[in-house]
Amino acid sequence: MSINIISTGSYATDEILDNESLSKMVDTNDKWILERTGIKTRHIAKYNTTEELASKACERALKDVNIDKDEIGLLLFATISSDTKVPSSSYTTAGHLGIENAVCFDVNAACSGFIYSMTIAKSMMKDMNYKYALVVGSERLSKFIDWTDRSSCILFGDGAGCALLENSEYKNELLKGKNNSKVYEKQDEYLENEVSNNLIKLEIKDAILGGIYDKKKYLTVDSKDKVSDEVSPFIEMNGRQIYKFATDIGVKVIDKLLKKNNIKNEDIAMIVPHQANKRIIQTLAEKSNLGIEKWFINLDKYGNTSSASVPIALDEALKNTYLKESRGKYLLSLAFGGGLSYGGILFKIK
Repeated sequence: MSINIISTGSYATDEILDNESLSKMVDTNDKWILERTGIKTRHIAKYNTTEELASKACERALKDVNIDKDEIGLLLFATISSDTKVPSSSYTTAGHLGIENAVCFDVNAACSGFIYSMTIAKSMMKDMNYKYALVVGSERLSKFIDWTDRSSCILFGDGAGCALLENSEYKNELLKGKNNSKVYEKQDEYLENEVSNNLIKLEIKDAILGGIYDKKKYLTVDSKDKVSDEVSPFIEMNGRQIYKFATDIGVKVIDKLLKKNNIKNEDIAMIVPHQANKRIIQTLAEKSNLGIEKWFINLDKYGNTSSASVPIALDEALKNTYLKESRGKYLLSLAFGGGLSYGGILFKIK
């Protein structure tokens, strides 16, 4: 009896901005960017809204399974770049998908948003008896980028990723109160087998969420200057301080999740981290004693897509790697970002 990811999807536009093109816009070059970040290209959504990116990612997750969309009871949308404050991106996306009766709301935890949303979804699905939930992270960060600032414009891109969750503890309301164990056994068997595809499943085993108040404003968007009262619409980041924060808290999250669940390093088949910077990932791999070969990295193609980063990477990891050979082992995902927020989630590979 569990909450499982049964399908994933991701989407990025065909408009690609590579390092060579960036070097014509700002004083930088391909070698400089690669050495400092590991990023080669990023996708820019010139003609799609944040919600449209999300809808396309969700459509890809839904097409791989045969479920009734009316049984999706929850849609959580992690983003810092929604197109409207009201309605929320979650409701707009639900409308695009033809989902009419779901509880919908947005989560703003910056780059940790998808991890936060997955944890919330797990609790709500159990407590409120939802059969299915969609959790999506989608960002159009390009609208917040100062293309004259070479320290930040090289880092970010646009995209969306989605996970479809199934509640194996779900009980049909019509069956409640009936003393018929055979009916329940049959329903449980149905729930375990109703999704027929070649994708592996990930059971959510545990999660850690946390945050530290960003008193010195190391990472901001739409930040108001206390002296001039002017608002900067751009992403502003102290890269050195974010690096220190990420490499410190990331190791602590990994260590706590493993110790809490009595899991050894060799039981971890893969780590899917927030795709912020290759140097951060390399440092985390070294400090956690989890070899870099276990860390899934795709930031060279997408750059940092904030809350979309983990679900895009998760989708590619599930569909393009050896994980089918790792059933019974564990996958760990972690993220860190503005707030300062952080989180980690532990999955069992099924």
